[in-house]
Order: sequence, then C-alpha cells, then structure tokens
Amino acid sequence: MLTDILAYLSPIVIQDIPLTGNSIGNNTLFYTKENEFPPINKANIAIIGIPEGRCAVGNEGCANAPDVIRRYFYPLFNHIDNLKMVDVGNIKQGKEPSDTMAAATAVISRLLAEKLFVIILGGGNNIVHSNYLAYENMKQLINLTCIDSRFDIGETENDADTSTSYLSKIILHRPNYLFNYTNIGFQSYYVDKKAMELIDSLYFDSFRLGVAREDIAEVEPAIRNSNIVSLDMSSVKAADAPGNPFSSPNGFTGDEICVLCRYAGCSDKVSSFGIYEYNPALDIEFRTAKLIGQILWYLIDGYYVRTDEMPYKDINKFIKYHVNSAIFQHEVVFYKSKQTNRWWMEVECPDYLKTKYAPHYLVSCSYKDYLSASNNEVPERWLQVYKKLM
Repeated sequence: MLTDILAYLSPIVIQDIPLTGNSIGNNTLFYTKENEFPPINKANIAIIGIPEGRCAVGNEGCANAPDVIRRYFYPLFNHIDNLKMVDVGNIKQGKEPSDTMAAATAVISRLLAEKLFVIILGGGNNIVHSNYLAYENMKQLINLTCIDSRFDIGETENDADTSTSYLSKIILHRPNYLFNYTNIGFQSYYVDKKAMELIDSLYFDSFRLGVAREDIAEVEPAIRNSNIVSLDMSSVKAADAPGNPFSSPNGFTGDEICVLCRYAGCSDKVSSFGIYEYNPALDIEFRTAKLIGQILWYLIDGYYVRTDEMPYKDINKFIKYHVNSAIFQHEVVFYKSKQTNRWWMEVECPDYLKTKYAPHYLVSCSYKDYLSASNNEVPERWLQVYKKLM
C-alpha cells in the first residue's frame, strides 16, 4: 500500500452503481470505506477522480463529474480477458484549489512511478497543469496533446491557474520539460489570432476541427507521439455531449471522439489521459456521461492491444525505407511496422543533441508523410520537429 499518497485520497461509494455479471466494475478493484486501498502493484491501469471545479471558469459544477462518470462507465460489459484495473478514489478537495492541485500532482506522480496507465476523471481542465507537473521527477521532455475547441492560453489573474490559462502556465514553467504541444479540434472563431500566432512561433502543432474530421486517421500519429492526452468535453458537439456550458453546434461527433481516444489507448507512449469540463447539472438525460463511459471503454480497449513497438527497441519488427531528395541535407529514414502498418520517421538531429532529444527525433508519422518526402515535399510533421531540434 502506498501510504505516502493515501492521505490525499478519499474512498468512493459504489453501492449505487448497478454492477452485474461481467461488467467492468466487477473486474475492477476499488478504494471504498469497506475495502482497503487496492494493491496497485498488480494493476496496469489506475483511475483517479479529481472533483475540483473552483478554477473551471464558468463551469464550477464540473467538480461533481467523477462519481457520475463512474456510474455510467462501470456497468459497461468487460471484453478484456485479463483486465487489471484499480480505482484509487478521489483527491480530497483542499482549502484552496492550489492545495487540491498539489495533491493531484503528488498522487499522479506516484502512480506513474509504478508504471501505471493513469486515467484522470476531472474536474476542470486546469488539472492538465497538475498532470504535467507530475512528470517533472522524470526530468525528461514530454509531449502533450489536448483535444479541445480552444487553446486555453489566457491571461492569469493573481497568478491563478485556471481552465482558460493553464497552457500559459505550462509554457512559462521553469524548468520546462514540454517538447511539443498539439491541439486537436480547435475552432477558429473561438481562438484569438495572437494565440494562433504564438502556437506557430513555438513550432507547436494544431489541427483545426474541419481538418481533423476530414481525415481523422491523420491525427493518430500526433496522439501516438504523446505522453499526456487530455480531452475537454467542449470539443464534442452539443447534440452529442450537452453537459458542458461551452459546447457548440460544431465539434467532434460521439463516434469520432471515441476513435481519437482509442488512438490514445493504443499508443505505447501515452501514460496518462484525462477527461475534463463535464458538468452533470447541464447534462440532458445523462447523455454526456453515457458518452464518456463509452470513451473510457474504447480507451481501455485500445490499451490492451498495445504492441510495445518502437523502431529503436527492435528493428526487426520494421521495414526500413530510405528517401533521398534534394530538399533534405541527408536521406530521410522511414520505418513501417510489420505488425500494425504504422509509420515513423527520423528527423535530422546533430549527434551532440541526440542524447538530449532521444527519442523525439524519431517521430510518429503516416504513410502520407512518406509519400510527401518521396515526392520532394517536406512533411509538415518533419519540419516542425526539425525547427525545434536545430
């Protein structure tokens, strides 16, 4: 039992959740008043609730989300033969929001140290900042992907860490371990032009909603290349997920968001995933809670088909392609998995920087990127990473 984090956690109540037969809940170990803290050393996945909404601008009711999400997730049928999952309860709400966030960072950091895939049920999406800080102890560069209709690069008042400014706090934090930030699904009319220019100037990646929906498989490499993935429920159209005050007629559909989250589950690099900004008080017929339950189902389904494949781990699992072109100083090397048909590419990096940036110069990509390089075009993914390395 991890006594160093137990003081930050409160047990949950599961008696009101209708668990029958081979449900996910009946295959999960819970921290409840009746049950001791679950043995996480026997688990692959840990779920934690963070009922904190005081810094969720205009959406404080999202603090009530974690237990409602559980009610619509755990009754779903389990299709995993050897599901090893624990629910460690909820973070206790501190006197100040910053107290809750510090506790969240400590608990997430400890769970990551145990090599668990951490699923966070928020709460406001400023919790993403706490999640990011949990990686500081690793002292390695990380990639963050946010599925969000906005960038959340707002000005902060009195240095507050809010749902509209948390990305600014991450970018300005020192020491900084953020190698790349990717936004998937932003809607231009909700994003200030200066914010878009800032994202471009930092060589970060962004996929406008229309671009992402046009070919959703093309955003898979960005998710696969991430360590942290967060989902703001405002990115889903209001008809499919009404439980958010900032949802709009446009957004991802329910099935599209499930596809994106399954990509996160399948990624060998993604080690934490959070769902934020769900407000049960606004939810019509608990439509959003039901969708979130299905999102989690697909996320976990993806996790259990992970293949632990990276070209630098076992080159024999890959077909290696060399692309020579006048536009590159050296040939570009691509790798295609023999098992999953997924692609990676090497970005030019000086030898003296390879230790610092390993494995970031080996980038997840798509077949289209290989075709672009073969046709004397610089893949956008290659260029963005190259700018950071040089």
